Amino acid sequence: MDKRLLYPGRSPGRLRAWSLQGGHTAVVQSVKAAVAAVLAWILADRILGLPQPFLAPYAAVFMIEVTVSRSLRVAGEQLAAVSLGVVLAAVVGALVDSVTVGVGATVLVGLLLGRWHRFGASGVWVAVTALLMVTYGDSDQPGMLGERILEIALGAVTGVAVNALLLPPLYLTRSERALTGLGSTATALLRDVARELSEPGTAEPGRWSEWSARVRWQLDDALDAVAWTEESARGNFRRSATPAATGTRWRRAVVTLSESWPLCTELVRAARLAVTSHPPFDPLPPAIRDGAAAFVEALADLVEAEFAFHDDREGWRTAARTAQAQLHGFEDAVAHSENPTRGSWLSAGSLLRPCSAALSLLTGESAADHGRRRR
Repeated sequence: MDKRLLYPGRSPGRLRAWSLQGGHTAVVQSVKAAVAAVLAWILADRILGLPQPFLAPYAAVFMIEVTVSRSLRVAGEQLAAVSLGVVLAAVVGALVDSVTVGVGATVLVGLLLGRWHRFGASGVWVAVTALLMVTYGDSDQPGMLGERILEIALGAVTGVAVNALLLPPLYLTRSERALTGLGSTATALLRDVARELSEPGTAEPGRWSEWSARVRWQLDDALDAVAWTEESARGNFRRSATPAATGTRWRRAVVTLSESWPLCTELVRAARLAVTSHPPFDPLPPAIRDGAAAFVEALADLVEAEFAFHDDREGWRTAARTAQAQLHGFEDAVAHSENPTRGSWLSAGSLLRPCSAALSLLTGESAADHGRRRR
């Protein structure tokens, strides 16, 4: 099997483009980390004259995260962990005279305290900070302890500010590409099914299962991409972050298709049985085939409109109304079919069964609401 059928867009050229984009991000983040470190050093050493200014640029570098919101979270975790480490060092310094015993006590207690989930990955700094304070002999000097917290806080604030103000990371391109590819693949598959139903022998039913699997993979990729875009937009001052921050429609489009795609897959599978020789399923009568083709084509138009990403939703509403009308036409064609065979009834029933639920989910109705409406 040609893997390009299942994994579109993963050609060597696109992989090179992806790596170049990632490389560009890495360079930007590295430059920002250097700028943050220099600024924190200047503030701590030249302006405030703090006694151990290396802690400020050290903290600043750790604040250059992949998103602004993550920088803010890490800053809070770091400050909390370091402050607790300082307090722990003060307590150990007051209770223990031996540095050797103090080292063991701070590491043991610090690592246990640092396991609290609120500290995240910064929990280890409870023990590290307390250990540094005890070994440097600062644990019994309250003034020095306060300066350590100030240095860490200064570095954290500087790092967050640089990450937020200097080309804050915003991940839009991957989402745009993922959603465009997803909508295109799903639409193309449904149109191919409609074409085969309307004119048997003109499409490729043998590829439909691969095509459907490709959509499933693209759905997972799109959900991941949208999650990154939404996180990168929070706290982001870029003008281009506005559509991402308010773009809940991106997630809604992907989630809607994800919820409805199992039913669409069932529809595709039933269509394949109906257009090929698979006893006990018989070919559909022309009137039912035409009704099914019209509905599937309208379903493809609805998916295409959902992933068009324009402000005017009138096109989507029109596509939804058309799909509903075509579904009624398909149901009428099945109900009024003359002299159907048992096999054609099986084909028509298996094809019709998922249609109403798929349309309801694509138009925003939950599965529970659909079930209540059907009852």
